[in-house]
Amino acid sequence: MNRSALLRLGIGVLISVVFLGATLSQVNLAKVAGTITDASPAWLLVALAIVVVDLGLRALRWQVLLRGIPGAETKAPYNLAVGYLMIGFTLNAILPARLGDIARAILAGNGFGIARLAVFGTILIERFSDGFTMLALALLSSVIVAAGIPELRNLAIFAIGAGIVGLILLGIFLVVITRPRVRATRLGAVVFGFVGRIAVGGGALTTVRGATKVLLLTAACTTTAILVAWAVSNSVGLDLAPVEVVLFLSGIALSLAIPAAPGALGTYEFVGTAIVTSLGYPAELGLATILLMRFITVFPPAIAGLVSLFVLDVRWGDIVHAAEDPVAAAEAEVARDEVAGTEPVR
Repeated sequence: MNRSALLRLGIGVLISVVFLGATLSQVNLAKVAGTITDASPAWLLVALAIVVVDLGLRALRWQVLLRGIPGAETKAPYNLAVGYLMIGFTLNAILPARLGDIARAILAGNGFGIARLAVFGTILIERFSDGFTMLALALLSSVIVAAGIPELRNLAIFAIGAGIVGLILLGIFLVVITRPRVRATRLGAVVFGFVGRIAVGGGALTTVRGATKVLLLTAACTTTAILVAWAVSNSVGLDLAPVEVVLFLSGIALSLAIPAAPGALGTYEFVGTAIVTSLGYPAELGLATILLMRFITVFPPAIAGLVSLFVLDVRWGDIVHAAEDPVAAAEAEVARDEVAGTEPVR
């Protein structure tokens, strides 16, 4: 692991420790353990079944995006899309800064025979769609519940602010990179080619049919995620109203935006517990719900991801290379296209 990766990991771990300490300081761990052991197995099985459906829908959405890439209409069979998606989820749980997404793009691009940067573009669309949906739900549900939850309000403000700053920086970047003088430089040509090939991943959104499929599948994935939160909360006797379930889920989803250790350890628990306590329930009940949510939503894709690593014959060295040196991989891809005489997408 290079120095910058170690620095990111160190900062993330420090943030996680602070948030985890703040959460544990307000709960009785014995009561949390008792709540978990007394959880209803029936409700947890319902949650597990919904998780399986959710993962299937997310794989289908990704397949639609992949097949929207020009020349990939018949590639990316569903079973392989499921496999690489599970690998990505597994790596995101153990790698910092969501490097599992980058590794998924490179590994799947190689496996499908599709440009890796275009595959990464499809993953960016997934993240943007889910993030925007959860942000909208968080804002809407917080207004309806009127709970005045400062942690969620601050998190929403942070997410909105980060989004606005990101859009401004993206606009400035696009203006600069499209200038002829900048594109004439070697670095400018590489960066312009990099951006153009990522944009190819949005091919499915250029048709009404493709965009409709992505929109409907995103709505379906959001619904299943809400149902998982509802089933898990019921398993511990946390009787939340539908809008409160939406508030709870969207809040913990936004917590993933906080830079932390792999798997958002600490921040996920802090935000979820804060929301539950603000709704008038004990902190122990909130932490128990969050821990069960982790177990139900992380372990099934992790197990499937490990199986997929074996079935698809993915070696750990390939994963490390993909996660640690994505820029080199991108430059190599642009260079190959230049040698072949192709031009970046404009």
